Amino acid sequence: MQQLLRSEHRYLFTLIHKFNFREEITQRDNIIVLSDEAHRSQGGNLALNLRNALPNASFIGFTGTPLFKDDEITRRIFGDYVSRYDFKRSVDDGATVPLYYENRGEYLGLKNPVINEQIRAIIDAESEDLDSDQRSRVEQLFAREYPILTAHKRLDAIAKDVVWHFCNRGYKGKGMFIALDKLTAVKMHDLITAHWNQYIATLEKI
Repeated sequence: MQQLLRSEHRYLFTLIHKFNFREEITQRDNIIVLSDEAHRSQGGNLALNLRNALPNASFIGFTGTPLFKDDEITRRIFGDYVSRYDFKRSVDDGATVPLYYENRGEYLGLKNPVINEQIRAIIDAESEDLDSDQRSRVEQLFAREYPILTAHKRLDAIAKDVVWHFCNRGYKGKGMFIALDKLTAVKMHDLITAHWNQYIATLEKI
């Protein structure tokens, strides 16, 4: 890396995890660092190591998914916005399909309606990763709600509804299912596949 940075007009693509050291690499001021996913990768110790390694470099951050509605972390680290391209403009340009929200399913009756605020209070806004204590507190918050959210009866009902929705929405297209975790995603894959095959079998009998 040091040899590459000493040369002129070179491009270096690397992960933030490579900066697991605290040494300075160069004092050059003609280096531009472009950081993708800047809302997640530029607030922790590795990002600080990067800036210490290149103290005179210029930094530009790209982010399309702020962590929270009022997130100002990225703006505070990189400065004011150079350019903004919001969702409405993307839809108007035809680059993104319109987003529609439809509330489906039954009320879960979770015991902790303010869990989002509690989790947010635990997460250190200036740190990229949670320490062991923070991770334990988040796990405790989820411990009571997780069995309700991942109950087989609930997941099966959601899978059945997903299949019905895609077969009756009136147009072709792709979709994305976002699950709580990897285990739930695998369960949902199996349940949706089962309901999908059942739906096809029912149509074939008509």
